[in-house]
Amino acid sequence: KEEDDVSDLRKGSLRAMEEDGRRVGVTSYRRDRLSAVVGAVIAFALALWVLMPVVSPLPPETTTTTTTTATSTTTRTHSTTTATTSTTSRTTTTTEPPAAFIKWLGAPARLWQTAHGFGDLLTQKPDVLMRPDFDYIGTTVDVTGHKEQSVVGFGGAFTESSAIVFQKMGKENQKRFLDALFGPDGIGYTLGRIHINSCDFSLENYAFDEVAGDFELRHFDDGVSRDTVFLIPMIIRARKSVKSTGRDLRMLASPWSPPAWMKTNHRMDRSNRPCLRRNASDTWAHYIARWISAYQSSGVQIWAVTVQNEPQNNAQWEACIMTKEEEADFLGKHLGPALRTAHPDVQVFVFDHNKDNVLAWSGEIFNHPEAGKYADGVAFHWYSGDSFDNIRQLHQLYPDALLLPSEATYEKHRFQLGTRLQDGDWSFGEGYAHDIIGDLNAGSVGWIDWNLLLDQSGGPNHAFNTCDAAMMADITSGIVFRHPQYYFMGHFSKFILPGSKYLNTTVRNTSTFAGGRRDYGTCTHEDGLQATAFLRPDDLIAVVVLNCGDYIIDFKIKDGDRAILARIPAHAIQTYLL
Repeated sequence: KEEDDVSDLRKGSLRAMEEDGRRVGVTSYRRDRLSAVVGAVIAFALALWVLMPVVSPLPPETTTTTTTTATSTTTRTHSTTTATTSTTSRTTTTTEPPAAFIKWLGAPARLWQTAHGFGDLLTQKPDVLMRPDFDYIGTTVDVTGHKEQSVVGFGGAFTESSAIVFQKMGKENQKRFLDALFGPDGIGYTLGRIHINSCDFSLENYAFDEVAGDFELRHFDDGVSRDTVFLIPMIIRARKSVKSTGRDLRMLASPWSPPAWMKTNHRMDRSNRPCLRRNASDTWAHYIARWISAYQSSGVQIWAVTVQNEPQNNAQWEACIMTKEEEADFLGKHLGPALRTAHPDVQVFVFDHNKDNVLAWSGEIFNHPEAGKYADGVAFHWYSGDSFDNIRQLHQLYPDALLLPSEATYEKHRFQLGTRLQDGDWSFGEGYAHDIIGDLNAGSVGWIDWNLLLDQSGGPNHAFNTCDAAMMADITSGIVFRHPQYYFMGHFSKFILPGSKYLNTTVRNTSTFAGGRRDYGTCTHEDGLQATAFLRPDDLIAVVVLNCGDYIIDFKIKDGDRAILARIPAHAIQTYLL
């Protein structure tokens, strides 16, 4: 019996041990499972932080708030803005992320994109998440540099050709055109260029005093009658559209040629050397001042003039060639004094020709004892290629001078085989953006396209040098087409507002074109990722990024202690508002 009792006791102990073992095993199993789940959650959180999608909307949280007083102080890396509003009371229901989540995540940046093959044409994409700055070994766009020049604006040229095409369009198309370029929902043009007398994009040669020997300008047409038919009405309507946005349209005027009787070759087309007759310089200077007065009387204010369009180009159309010494003398002894007397507020830009010779030309004029007093800035064209280093050196030598790219376009012979009127050439948009970024980063204050509008033939044009334009109208069908240049220009003009300050922008770990001279408006994969950034008057930072290559580029945008992990498709341009 005792043996049976011992046996039963042993069996009971074994059963107890087995039960304890199962309990211990279950507990251990549960502990292991819990550890695994916690580990997985932590790993997922870390992966989410590191591999967070580039584009992601903020998680919503519905809250009801009552606001009584709105007083805010905003401090940015580049400036400080304090805004106080009057006391108001309102109750609103909003959808917003939790405050702690916002603090952890950072404010989102807005993104617009134009990309080949994606159907994106200045398309707003989902917001991009900001985060605290992070280590990144790839391409990095750093916008934390110091502030430099202020932006004047972006725009295009009002030529007689553009105005004629505009008048031939129906009223609906005219309104769409004006809204697209100058209106509140357009791409924000605030600069225009106008020719004094005719140019190649006119129907023919014309001037406003064609009476030979009229050195006193007694027969000058103070009503500028010819321009009141097409040009001036178009400009006035464009200015009205710009003013509806709270801004104004600044007009830059450039002479192509004096009246034929003032020239040594006695015709407006082409030019002898010297261009002007010996006793005509003072008359020509007063003619320009009189033209400004006539335009202002017709309702068009002139912001600035250039001394001479393309003074080195003995073109087959309207021309007046000068040496840099001749331009300096003309400005210092004739045009400068005439404008200072009649129009002291009108600014003067010198040169107005290709970037390859801009340094020598500008140096001659700024260092001239008389001309230097009247020169406010330098205008230049893109037809000699990039030459961004020349503009950068010019900005360093004359930091107070306004540097303004005043003309760029593609001749139609640059169209690729198979290009259709309705599509345009995508590479032309890329070329515009490439030049704008290079010029802005070098110290420019804006950028002006050539013709605002042309017809299906690239004209009308009396010199047979037809060109492409950002907007083209098929007069026979009544259809107006927006070419890629329109959208690429818009990534700058719509978001980099007048008064914005350039932020010294650097792009690291990317390729840069290192070849020799190449055709104007060329942009390829060799240029790598390109970018420029500006601090706007509203304290937002506009960053424009360009990829002319055939592959996607992942990159980081760094602004002080915050950053974005971003991606740009091949042959695309993006604008971020931070």
